[in-house]
Amino acid sequence: MAQEEKFSDSPQENLRIENELMRIKLQAQFGDAFQMGTSNELTPEMENQFLKNILAFEESYQQGDFITVYECIGKPVYKAVETMTAAELNNATNKLLGLLKEKNVQLDFSDGPYDDATIFKFITEELFNEEVAKERVEGMINGFIYEEFHPNHKVAIERLAHKFLGSFFTRDFEPDPFVLSDDIITFEGQQMKRDELLKKLQLFFDAFKNFADDGYNIGSINFELQPEQGRGMGFAEGMLKYEAAIDNGETIHYEGPYKLYMQMEDNYWSVFYFVVPGFKW
Repeated sequence: MAQEEKFSDSPQENLRIENELMRIKLQAQFGDAFQMGTSNELTPEMENQFLKNILAFEESYQQGDFITVYECIGKPVYKAVETMTAAELNNATNKLLGLLKEKNVQLDFSDGPYDDATIFKFITEELFNEEVAKERVEGMINGFIYEEFHPNHKVAIERLAHKFLGSFFTRDFEPDPFVLSDDIITFEGQQMKRDELLKKLQLFFDAFKNFADDGYNIGSINFELQPEQGRGMGFAEGMLKYEAAIDNGETIHYEGPYKLYMQMEDNYWSVFYFVVPGFKW
């Protein structure tokens, strides 16, 4: 900080004030898109560098100074998938992934595994055309997720069903409350918010000491998309069972078919209604 910008004779106090001014600047520039309180986990020095990195990134973004991912990693020469052996393709794919990592371009896969040909073609035919900031900001990563380009809705619905049933049997939806939709709508036309349903579920769970001997299968998954609206509807169904223990030491055996009704918005699936043995709406 320049001499004329000092507010105090204490370096730590000056750093604290500088951090506060940068937070105010970011909030003024980007409004609700920037939310950061004072963190006790970061030292003033770490917070200062973090805020400077964000400012540099945002200013570069606002200036619109971008290059393609292909340019970012040095325009490597590569062959067509069809011209390589399996071993060559594996080496070429790993080399590209390594180059991306070196330049802080992170490619993640939520589902999979995918074969080398799928990954290689995606990188060279699609990811290479994506844009990133020209100026590299220390500590910043340009993250891309394969499934945001090629959603695997069947796997997403299956994963959501496992999450829902796992939360149900452990009697706790708090670790991942977004398994449930914001707006719950039953077939009877009943409507409620997620928080209201969470309270209703908790009342049901509190009636028992614990659930045990649980199990389930996913018998079928179905979905229908409305691509032009970015929406979709689907369900997962199967059979489940569990033993619910009550205070007097007795248990109630629940067993039968279940069905989870799901909706998709912006490629994100959530449960908006369900039928599970034992639970009554």
